[in-house]
Amino acid sequence: MRRVKFLAMAALVCASTGLQALPEDSEQPIRIQANTATLDDRRNTAVYTGDVIITQGSMRLTGNRVTLNTDADGAVSKIVSVGNPATFVQTPRPGQGPVNARAQTIEYFAADERVVLIENAHLDQDGNTFTGQYVRYDVGQQLVEAGRATEAGGAPQRIEMTIQPRRRTESAAP
Repeated sequence: MRRVKFLAMAALVCASTGLQALPEDSEQPIRIQANTATLDDRRNTAVYTGDVIITQGSMRLTGNRVTLNTDADGAVSKIVSVGNPATFVQTPRPGQGPVNARAQTIEYFAADERVVLIENAHLDQDGNTFTGQYVRYDVGQQLVEAGRATEAGGAPQRIEMTIQPRRRTESAAP
């Protein structure tokens, strides 16, 4: 019976998650690899542990422990990946390089297509980087917000960014 429930939860995850950026990503199956899985029907959660890898199209999320939360309709609402570090990779649009992110904790909010990186956060795409204790990335709007955290001694940590110059196109060159 537990195996049937686990397979049912996996099917719900495959059918309902919003983990995509490229249009064809949402048409791809979700694949989950882990050493163990626990399903809690009453709390609408599934917990995967041990070298967890979740993929769908261009999206890849990894961690040591990944928790999937679903709403009342069975749609994935939030995914939390904890690792050393946890990682997230996704190609946001055709012709763009992938977004690569890592942090101790990665929270993915499916309905908003928002990724939050917490503790030792790092996000990069095409040489542009954002590093700090907290980085928020809105996948759909391609908006990055980097925040500060307070060190144990009380001094705020700074964020660091590297922005690559825009390349001029052939038609824009003099």
